[in-house]
Order: sequence, then structure tokens, then C-alpha cells
Amino acid sequence: MKPILKRYTCLLLMLQVCSLLTLTGCKKLALQKSYAYEGEAIDTHVNMTTWQFMQSRPDVFSLMTEAAEYAGMKSVYEQTDAKYTYLLINNTGMTSFITKYGFSSIKNIDAEKVRKLLQYHIIEGEYHAYDKKLPTEPIYVKTLLAGEDGLLTIKVNKSSANSVGSPITNGNIIVNLRPSNFVSASISSVTTNILTTNGAIHVFPAFAYYKRDANYVQAF
Repeated sequence: MKPILKRYTCLLLMLQVCSLLTLTGCKKLALQKSYAYEGEAIDTHVNMTTWQFMQSRPDVFSLMTEAAEYAGMKSVYEQTDAKYTYLLINNTGMTSFITKYGFSSIKNIDAEKVRKLLQYHIIEGEYHAYDKKLPTEPIYVKTLLAGEDGLLTIKVNKSSANSVGSPITNGNIIVNLRPSNFVSASISSVTTNILTTNGAIHVFPAFAYYKRDANYVQAF
């Protein structure tokens, strides 16, 4: 019994030593200081045109810039005489548009179809989440695509909500929220409210189009 008691006593002493070392180590840690957080609004203005912004991000807009040049629309993105709202389609969205026609290059698609795509994604005037310039309910706006094919609705989310199948954060832009524009394709932004020298930019991972009903022939 005595050897067992000795081993038990040694074990207790070891545990006490470990506890003392742990407490001593904790005492050496300084308490974290408390800092007052001062928030400030993010300035989303960029000192460049929409075309220059697209050029600055080839990893995102290389296909969009190629489409604009191919369709003869470059001047609309670089002009400074008017303010537009540019619904830019990133490379993912442009790839889906190209593959819809079964091609691997935008230049294989009829240039008029590409032009109509771009015209539909440019709105006359500035619409963004600042200064109450865009409501939380869908409104019809005038795109550069003429006629019924150019009908498009747009809105901004002011709080977290489910829209287009995913959680949406404050300031997110929704185009053609169903059923605001018949059965038109609805898209949700991934980046919003970039203010350039010639308008506002909202970025989308897909493209939208107008469609009145199942039998309606889309413009592009």
C-alpha cells in the first residue's frame, strides 16, 4: 500500500505545480485595451468614366469590354455628356450569354443581338442607393433599348431580405423582381453603387431581358 500512496502523493504534487504554472502564465498576460470605434461612410466615388473602370478590372469585365467594342457601344461607356446607370455584366454573366448561343466567342454572335443586350443594361439617368434616388419598390425606368423590348424594372433593398433565391444585404440592386415586369429574367447585383464621372455602376453575375409571356420572342 505504501508504494501506491507515494505515487498518489507525487501525482497530486505534479498537478499543483502545473496549476501554479498556469496561473503564473495567465498573470503575465496584459489586459486588452478598450478602443472607441468611430465609423464613417464609405465613399464609392471613383475618378474615372465607366469605360475606364471596366478597363481597370479586366479580370471582371474583359468580356464586357470586348462586347462593347464589337457592338460599337464603347462611346456610350466613355461619354461624359449624360448620366447613365450602367448595369455591368461580369465575365461569368457574359460567358452564360455567349454559351446560350452555342459559341465560345462574343464575335460569333450577331452584332445587333449584342448591341441590344448592352442597350438593355444601360438606363437613362442615375439610379443608386444614395439620396433616395432609388425606391425599395420596383419602378419602370427607360433603357437605351427602344420599344417594349426595353421595359425594365429596378429597385434597391434597404434591409436584409430574400430575393432572387438568396439573402440580400442592404443596398443590393434587383432588376425585374418578379412579378414586377411580367416574366422577364430577374437578376441580383454582386457589387453596387459605384459612382463614376458619367453615372452609377451596379455589377451582375448574369444578364436580364424582357419577356411578356411564354410565347414572347426575346430581343436577344
